[in-house]
Order: sequence, then structure tokens, then C-alpha cells
Amino acid sequence: MTFNEYLYTDAQDIELIFNYYLGFLGEMAATNFPQEKQLQLKAASDKFLNSIERFTYFETYKREDYEDLLRLLDREMQELKEIERKPFWLKLFPLINNRQRQIYHIQDAFRELYASSLALVNDAIQKEYIYDKIELGSFYDPTKSNKPEIIELIQDAVELINEDVSITEMSKKALVNHLDKAIRDLNSERTNWTRFFGKIKETSVVLAALASLAGNANLLYDAIEKLEKAAIVVRKTSVNISYNVLNEVFNVQNLQNIGLLKNTILKIDERKIYNDIPSDEVSE
Repeated sequence: MTFNEYLYTDAQDIELIFNYYLGFLGEMAATNFPQEKQLQLKAASDKFLNSIERFTYFETYKREDYEDLLRLLDREMQELKEIERKPFWLKLFPLINNRQRQIYHIQDAFRELYASSLALVNDAIQKEYIYDKIELGSFYDPTKSNKPEIIELIQDAVELINEDVSITEMSKKALVNHLDKAIRDLNSERTNWTRFFGKIKETSVVLAALASLAGNANLLYDAIEKLEKAAIVVRKTSVNISYNVLNEVFNVQNLQNIGLLKNTILKIDERKIYNDIPSDEVSE
């Protein structure tokens, strides 16, 4: 794989990306950090980090720590360049010509970066989310759900959270960040539905706890309602009802009552933790 092919590799092909990036770092060290590799390092590492972030939950501090290691390695390599640019006569003085010492600094910085890269790869594998869904023919397909309506409901929840006065700005930021990641999942070509539903449910649970402790936190309750409503839209717009699909899924001998069967299938419990959602407000 060429470097350009690596940059255009689908972010979900983590095995290809991980293997190439680790190989890239290994070759960089083996060839004494050539200028070409130094110039490519930023783009290569961005691809690596973005792939992890797209594939699994990636704590912000881990990315920031990794980027600090990249900056450290870059500074050490730039320092070596400055040393090598000095006039020849200055290089004759041991206190000034510290080239070998600087090479050791680069090697130390690289070892930290490489060890951190391996740790991130291992962490991503351990936290792997399988992009899988229940296979019932074409009966259930969340990729066909009404994403614009779902995103709108989540954004409504975000606005309600930001308007609430019972929790701090730090709390709001944490909650909104979680929901922003859920929206990013929805906007992805390969939405991780397991992770999406997990983030919606987790945020709802935290909101419920905050609202109950705050006492007068109606906006937080309203935000929970929006998130529960978003989950209902996914369920309702992911079910495909047709003669062929029903015939594949159900042991139905007589489909003359297909209308009744359809209503039964779509009779989804819409009861909320705190309030009922009128059925006419949820898209079919």
C-alpha cells in the first residue's frame, strides 16, 4: 500500500490502518528519520487517530496525550536539524556539537510514541464494537431509519440541556459531548448502532439521576423525553413491512390479516419514564 492509498483507506478498515501506521513508524526509525517520513508523520498519525475515534470510544485526554508525544518528537527532530546547520568550526567544540546527544533524545521520544501507539491499538481492539445487527432478512434495517428526524430530536435535547440552570456548565459540556458523538455516529456511512443506542441510553440515565437530585429540573426531563423519542423513531422507521418480508420472518399461513399483523408489529410501547409521548408526534 502506498502512502496516498493509506490516507484514502476507509476509516473503518482498522486492521489495514493499524498495520500500515505501525509499519510506517518502524520504517521511519529504521531509516534514521528521513525528511520525507518526517513530513508525512502528521498526516499518517491523524489518519491513525481518526480511525480509532471513528471505530470506538476514544477518550479526549488520550488523543491529547498522544499528540503531545508527536509534538515532542517533532521538536527533537527540528533541534537536530538546527545542530546540523551550524558552521563546521562550531561543530569542533564538544559543548556546542551535541548531535549524538540529540539523536538519543529523538530515539527516546520515538520509543514513547511507538509504545503509546501500541497501547492505543491494543485498547481499541479490547473495546471493539462489532458493526452488527440482528439479521432477519430485510425485516429490520436501521440504515433506512429517518436520520434527519433523529438528529433533530437529539439537537432539541442538547438545547434543553444547555438552557437548564440546575447543572453546571462543566456538566452540560460533558452531556452535550456525549450526544455530539451519537450524532457523529448517525452521520457516518457505517453507523455503529450498538454504540449509538448505548450513548442515548447512558445520557438518559444520567439526566434522570441529575433531574431527580436537582428537584426542579423540568428541562432535563424534557431532554430525556426527546432522547427516548429519538430511539422510538429509529425503531419505527427501521422495520420493513411487506408481504415477502413477513413471509420470510413469520410462520403465517394466511396473510389475509396482513393489516392486523402490521399494526401488531408496529405497536411499540411509547411510554416514557416520566411522560407519555403522543403517537401522532412520532413519524411512521
